[in-house]
Amino acid sequence: MNPDIVQFLTALPLPLLVLAALGVPLVLALVMGQIIQSLFTPQELAANATVGAVKYSFIVEIYAVVAALTLVGSWDIYQTSRDNLQRETGGLYLLALAVPTYNEPAQIWRREEMYSAIRSYASAVAALDWPNMQAATNRSGSDAEFQRLVRAFLDTEPVGGAQQALAQNIPSWVAQISEARIARLSVNSRTFGVLIWALVLTVSVAVLAFQWFIGSSTTVVHYAMGGVIALIVGTVLAVSAKLAFPFTGDPPFLTPSPFLQLMWVGT
Repeated sequence: MNPDIVQFLTALPLPLLVLAALGVPLVLALVMGQIIQSLFTPQELAANATVGAVKYSFIVEIYAVVAALTLVGSWDIYQTSRDNLQRETGGLYLLALAVPTYNEPAQIWRREEMYSAIRSYASAVAALDWPNMQAATNRSGSDAEFQRLVRAFLDTEPVGGAQQALAQNIPSWVAQISEARIARLSVNSRTFGVLIWALVLTVSVAVLAFQWFIGSSTTVVHYAMGGVIALIVGTVLAVSAKLAFPFTGDPPFLTPSPFLQLMWVGT
């Protein structure tokens, strides 16, 4: 399974994603059941029940480990991305709170430039960076606005004790925004590669297929259990994919709403 395919699925509207994630494994499991039931007699499957149950339990254990690692890794990608957004917008908010300290009459235009630089950067992130992040590219559309933001705050000469004390913190806030920004733009480099998704898909298909090699006295119950297993597999795949691509989807797990709010500072 290619990451591009996973990203395409996560970009679908939520109802379609749920339908695909649950429907495809369910249909696949039922079709496999029909095929295996037509190739082997109930007596042959019943004779294989003991050995098949041992083999199937081994496959289930492998699937459990792979699914757990995938969910943990996906959750780490989501949580790190969320924390980076909070750090970036938190640094911008601190800069916005610092602007009124530059209250000298001769600094009016500097205050306006600071507020304007924050609004311009927030707007560029929401309007330019976010589409690139949704498309899983590492391109940035806010470089010029970020440079303007840095120059607006670092080039301002402090006047008086209050401004000088505040100016000591501004470089660390700017550095915080820069580090979080780089992490946000490079989030797709942390997502799972082709081999990981291929492993997840292979183990999932194995779980769906091998359950039918165990005989059952009640066909309806056998198919019902197969359907439940398929729904569990589909849910794990859907949640893992959405967490691994937190900026993709309709709606995505992470939206530019904090930056949209910062577009109104100083107005």
